[in-house]
Amino acid sequence: MRLKSVYAILIGFALSAQAQDTLNQIPTPTQPFFQTSWGRALMSTALPGSGQLAQGEWLRGSLFLAAEGIMVYQAISFWNHEDQRAALDQPGRLYDRDNARGLMTWYGLGAIFTAADAWYAIAEKRETVPMRAVWHSVVFPGWGQLTNGKPWKAAIVFAAQTGLAFSVFTQHERYKFYEARGETSFADFYKNDRNRLVWWSVGLILLSSADAYVDCHLRDWNITPDLSLTPAYFPGQKTTGLTLQWNLR
Repeated sequence: MRLKSVYAILIGFALSAQAQDTLNQIPTPTQPFFQTSWGRALMSTALPGSGQLAQGEWLRGSLFLAAEGIMVYQAISFWNHEDQRAALDQPGRLYDRDNARGLMTWYGLGAIFTAADAWYAIAEKRETVPMRAVWHSVVFPGWGQLTNGKPWKAAIVFAAQTGLAFSVFTQHERYKFYEARGETSFADFYKNDRNRLVWWSVGLILLSSADAYVDCHLRDWNITPDLSLTPAYFPGQKTTGLTLQWNLR
């Protein structure tokens, strides 16, 4: 009888362990794909700003959507204007075609930025190496600021850098247009303005890189002043006093 009781206890333990293993193997509910960081990034790639709107970022999402829509509208306008020009107006047709392509390139960069913005908002990845943040800013406008968790600053940096780069492109296209028409004075003006804007673009890249470096370096540095009055005892004296301590943590 005792042996049977031991067997019964062992069998009971085995069955309970098997039941627990079965419960552990039941898959837990997974998050829908379009609520994940990659899902929101895909949404913003397909329709810039939609990932931010899905996250409740109404202002930033609306700004992205409006800006990208304006670029598409302007590109279509240039293509329509190209079709309306005379067939012999080759400089004019090239000018309209190149500007439309430039606007669509700007649109593509904006789609990449909005996708990255949506991804970082959910993934919450933060750069820990300041020099990597610098290289991120050099490779893509605003990337360094995104890795530092500064989405609004990243949007401003992206708009400033890409806007300035597009201005360089536009002045170059105007220079080619007037040079092809033989209008030297206008061509020289746009050429000089293009060169000046190139230097402004380089300076802005350096500034955004320095900003990304400083933000990354100082993220975990608490510089809040701690002012406190603590009682102090001075040996050899009959009185006590108060000392002022200033701690930077």
